[in-house]
Amino acid sequence: MPPDAVSATGNHLVLDDLVIRALTRTLPGLLPASLLHRSALAAAACGRHAEAEQRFEAAARGYRDQLDVEALARLRVQQRMVRARATGDPVREAEMMLEIVRGLNRLDRLESFTAPHELRDAREVLSEWLRGSAEAFAADAEEVRLTA
Repeated sequence: MPPDAVSATGNHLVLDDLVIRALTRTLPGLLPASLLHRSALAAAACGRHAEAEQRFEAAARGYRDQLDVEALARLRVQQRMVRARATGDPVREAEMMLEIVRGLNRLDRLESFTAPHELRDAREVLSEWLRGSAEAFAADAEEVRLTA
């Protein structure tokens, strides 16, 4: 791996996004599942939903191989949250909430959607995510109102 592909940030080793994309597509088993999971969250935060989906699935394979059931459950809940947000439809997102909340009820902690994606109380992460949905939909409604 080229030396400039890896950089140290605090106590975390972060791979350059282009390197992660290339390795996820070609050799997903080479990267740790936890790195792929955080990378999926970062892609989702940037609105790259298809890329996030690909990384979630690669991370899920890794968690399954490691038999890390709890990490896989956290990933699947967040994957549902990202899918709901990707619809861009508040009604559809609300319909998907039941499944998201059911998954969250089995978890105490969940990776945050903001870097460095540390484990936090799952209800707090959900609350922040819901606030983000409300703000995004309010901004969209305001834009529609201004152009109408």
